[in-house]
Amino acid sequence: MPQRRCLLTGQRADAETLLRFAVTGDSVVVPDPAHRLPGRGLWLAPAPDAVGLAAAKGMFARAAKRKLQVPADLPARSQDAWTAHVAGQVKKARQAGLVLADAAADADTVSADANVLGLGRLALKRSPLTRRAVADLALLARLVPPA
Repeated sequence: MPQRRCLLTGQRADAETLLRFAVTGDSVVVPDPAHRLPGRGLWLAPAPDAVGLAAAKGMFARAAKRKLQVPADLPARSQDAWTAHVAGQVKKARQAGLVLADAAADADTVSADANVLGLGRLALKRSPLTRRAVADLALLARLVPPA
C-alpha cells in the first residue's frame, strides 16, 4: 500500500487511512473519497476538526505550493462526501451479496462498525470491495465527531 504524508501532522500513513483532497482546474479544494480525481492529491489524517484546522492554517495551499480557494464549508462537504461514498460502497456490497444477514463472523467474513451510517455492525464476506468498504468505514468513523 502506498504511503502518503498528512499535510497537517507530517506523519506518513497508508493512503487508504487518510482523507484525500484534490484541486480542481479553477484552484478549488474538493474532497476525493474515491481517490479518482486527477492530480497528486492532498492528504489529511481523519479527525473531527482536521479539515477545518488545515483550512484555517493554510495547509492546503502550502502543500499544493500555490494559491487555492478553500470553501468555508469544506469540513461539512468532506463529511458529506465520505458518508455518501461509504454508503455507496455498502450498497454495492449488498447488491453483490457480500453483506450477510446475521453478524456471525467466521474465517470468510469481516465485521465492520457502521454506526456512522446508522447500520450498526455489519458482517461482510471477504473481497476487495469489502476490504475497501471496511477501511473507509473506519476512516469515516474517525472523521465524524462523536454524538
